[in-house]
Amino acid sequence: MFRIILLALMLSFTSLAAHAHDYHASITDARYNPRTQSLEVAVKVFMDDLENALSLRNKSTVRYSQSPQVQQMVQDYMGTTLSFELEKGKPLKHTFVGAEQEADVVWVYLEVPVKTQSLTHLYVRNVVLQELFNDQMNIVNLDYKGKVNSTLFQRNDGTRKMSF
Repeated sequence: MFRIILLALMLSFTSLAAHAHDYHASITDARYNPRTQSLEVAVKVFMDDLENALSLRNKSTVRYSQSPQVQQMVQDYMGTTLSFELEKGKPLKHTFVGAEQEADVVWVYLEVPVKTQSLTHLYVRNVVLQELFNDQMNIVNLDYKGKVNSTLFQRNDGTRKMSF
């Protein structure tokens, strides 16, 4: 009987842990495409964190969906929290390709025209979800011609120069 109670308790705690997470992180993978002279960007965030950020920003409860309204909110949010620059202080415009849910995360896809044959550096700013969590960590992996440069953004890091 004790084993059954212990097993039931462990399963209930496991299911709670599946709905909450103890760390706050996003991962951004950007790959330079020389054919299109653009960055192909994929951002992975926990869905509940994204919903909280969108809700805070829009002052109403937002649940992630494929509706045009929510997709526009995601596009607007990424436009203000993630930027790439060739010249410091001059963010490149991005194109929102879309977003999709995968289990408890959302993948957001962007394309950033760079319009240059050769990159020596890129300025990156990533403050995704930092308005929610003091311990938010945003990892950026930038693949340029097969060489990956990674950096970690934490609160108050601002813009960073990534060199190749």
